[in-house]
Amino acid sequence: MESSSSRHCRRLILWTTVIALLFCKARGIDIFLEWNVSSDPNIRAYMDQPLILINGKITGPLINATTNDIVHVNIFNNLDEPLLMTWNGIQQRLNSWQDGVSGTNCPILPGQNWTYVFQTKDQIGSYFYFPSINFLKAAGGYGPIRVNNRNVILVPFAKPEAEYDLLIGDWSYGGNTKLMAENPLPDLILMNGKAPFNPRGNVFQSFNVTKDYFMVATPTQIDTTAAPDLMGVGLIHYDSSNGLAAGSLPKGPDQLDRDFSINQARSIRWNMSTGAARPNPQGTFNVSNITLSQTFILHASTAEIDGILHYTVNNVSYLTPDTPLKLADHFVNGSGVYQLDSFPTNSINLVASYGTSVVTGNHKGWLEIVFKNDLDVMDAWHLDGFGFYVVGFGDGDWNSALRSTYNLVDPVVRSTVQVYPGGWTAVYAFLDNPGMWSLRSQRLENWYGGQELYIRVFDADPNPAKERPPPSNLLLCGIFKSQAPAPSPQVAW
Repeated sequence: MESSSSRHCRRLILWTTVIALLFCKARGIDIFLEWNVSSDPNIRAYMDQPLILINGKITGPLINATTNDIVHVNIFNNLDEPLLMTWNGIQQRLNSWQDGVSGTNCPILPGQNWTYVFQTKDQIGSYFYFPSINFLKAAGGYGPIRVNNRNVILVPFAKPEAEYDLLIGDWSYGGNTKLMAENPLPDLILMNGKAPFNPRGNVFQSFNVTKDYFMVATPTQIDTTAAPDLMGVGLIHYDSSNGLAAGSLPKGPDQLDRDFSINQARSIRWNMSTGAARPNPQGTFNVSNITLSQTFILHASTAEIDGILHYTVNNVSYLTPDTPLKLADHFVNGSGVYQLDSFPTNSINLVASYGTSVVTGNHKGWLEIVFKNDLDVMDAWHLDGFGFYVVGFGDGDWNSALRSTYNLVDPVVRSTVQVYPGGWTAVYAFLDNPGMWSLRSQRLENWYGGQELYIRVFDADPNPAKERPPPSNLLLCGIFKSQAPAPSPQVAW
């Protein structure tokens, strides 16, 4: 007869096995990719402009992952300049070492390779990657990231018959050189790296989807009188269609109709009648009952410093140090690289200056960020490491009384948000992800012209479950190039 202790042991083994299986299921699978990044002088696009290619393609490979998968991307840099790749919208949970921006990583030098290893932890959605330094993004090197839901996670729509990844962006004939020298209107709007469809000419971009349709992308809140044809045009072509789409292109809303655009932005809300993952601790998108621990009011503008026009945040233009902030933070607590909290988060400096801006974000605190756009063009801000709740838009100056206009019931969660010319946008972020995180303009010329700062979210607990140690293949540069403390061993996923 089996003893009670034997039955207990068998139950324990069974439960241990079940837990292990659940852990493996939650962990996801490993995806291994190898990319060669190059600029082929024999492949030039649109007025003799060279392109940055990944594995010989204008648009880089799709990263097709599922929630909690671990992605390994071995990148070989065949350019003649350093390279970093960032994973826009991937939150890099507890692991800003893989974020791929100048404040977290040393670049991959020409002729060398390095492997990023990151997890699509607790995320579902469409994202993208691109080179993050030296204006390289203006020449290509970008591609899509798709994070699918696990089978056990229901989504509020039927499974699509097929999926197509579409990246829309602008293009200047002079590429990064032109952007660094001036701030012009772009020359083209591209779809997946291809020029607009011309109904009288070749099909540059078509989509195999019983009728043909034009698809048009136009900029908003920008005067294109000098470039009336500045638009991206694609053709949605069905296999059973008898001919190409004909006639004039569809007319969209007035590009300068600010009220239409803002009201459309305010109308985008979360569907609370369906089941889905919820990103905040209360398990809901209702943020009306949270307590704010910090407020940042960030004015984006321009200023002349040493005779050169720069983009600024609160009159400080970000100066990128040779040593990544995360490296300095880990080894020497930032000493000699940046001074924590010297940046004014709620005021504007009287005199414009350079600064390596790093501010404290309270770990597991709620941060309110008010983005104020003092420029006359549309801006967009992005925060690495988090999704934030977009709670408000407005015109003119912001004040605390305007919180009464916020949508705290069903705001959408995003990592990038638009800020209208002369207006403000307010977001809430729950800072539960320790690390060094870039907060920046997504307009390339603004970002590289100085419109950036970093938020340091610190958890003093050394447990790697709270924040991962440096990877075993950590690259060293700056003040640590010749000699550095040995990094902590890589902890297994």
